[in-house]
Amino acid sequence: MRIKRSVLMVIIGVLLVTNLITLVWNWSSGKVGTPEVVASVGGESVTREDWLYALEQQHGKEELRAMVNQKVIDHLAKKYDISVSNKEVEQEYYLIQSVYNAYDEENLEDEDTLKKQIKSELLLEELITKDVQVPEKEMKKFYAQNEEQYSIPKMYKLKQLKVADQTEADQVLKELDGGSNFEALAMERSTDEQSAHLGGDIGYVPIDGDILSPEAKSEVEPLSQGEWTSPIQQDSDYVIYYVDGILKERDFSFKEVKSQIRRQIALEQVETPLKPESFWDEVDVEWFYGKQE
Repeated sequence: MRIKRSVLMVIIGVLLVTNLITLVWNWSSGKVGTPEVVASVGGESVTREDWLYALEQQHGKEELRAMVNQKVIDHLAKKYDISVSNKEVEQEYYLIQSVYNAYDEENLEDEDTLKKQIKSELLLEELITKDVQVPEKEMKKFYAQNEEQYSIPKMYKLKQLKVADQTEADQVLKELDGGSNFEALAMERSTDEQSAHLGGDIGYVPIDGDILSPEAKSEVEPLSQGEWTSPIQQDSDYVIYYVDGILKERDFSFKEVKSQIRRQIALEQVETPLKPESFWDEVDVEWFYGKQE
C-alpha cells in the first residue's frame, strides 16, 4: 500500500514564524529600541535579533515554502471545488497508524498536525488527478487484487522495557506500581538499544502476527490502554510490555477506499510531480526568495 507521509509543519517552524511575526510587528510599530537579550555567555549577550536571524537563515526558506504551498493547495481546491471529507482523513490516519514504525525518523505522533498534513496531501492528489478518468471496473479489479491491504487486524501500540534478570524486572514493576513513568524507566533501564531512546516505543504490533511470543500475546491481549504486562522471559532477558494504544480490527469495503484507489491509479497516469510547486505558476506565486527553482 502506498503510504508516504512527510511532515509539513515542524515545531521549530511554528516557533520561527511566531517570533518573526512578532519582530516585524515591533519594527513596523516603531517599538524597536534596546535589543532584547535572550542569552548571556561570559558577559557577552545574544539578542533576540541575532537569534531570529539565525533561525531564518537555517529554517526560514523551507518554512516559508511550506506556508506558501498550503495556501496554493487551499486556493486551487476552492477554485476547482475540490474537497476531502473528515471521514477520508480519519480513514487514512487509521491506515497510517496500522503501519506505524517507531524507528522511522519521520514518524509524527502529533495527531492534529498529522491529520492536517494528510488532508493537504489528499487535496494535492485530487488536484493533480482531477482530469483523469478511471473506470469503475479497473478500480474494482485493483481492490480485488489488493484486498488484504485493506484488512487491518487488531493491533497494539506497544512500549517495551527489557532487563537482564527477574530481580531487576520485579524492581521495575514495583516502580511502575508506585507511579513511575514507563517511558522514563525504559529510557533509563532498558537494555534494548533500538527502543530505549524512544521510551521503549516499538510501534503497532498485530496480536495475531509472529512478532510476539505466545506468552507475550496472552499477557498483552487482555490489557487496556495504559496497562502493562508482568515480566516475560525471552531467551536470557525479561521484557515488560506497556499498551500505549489499541487499533480495533477493521475491514475496509470497496466503497470506503474507492477514492483512494482512484487517486492511486490516476497518479500513475500523470506526469505532474506530486508537489504543490507544480502549481506555483498557475496561481502566480511571488515570494521573498525570488524565482522558484
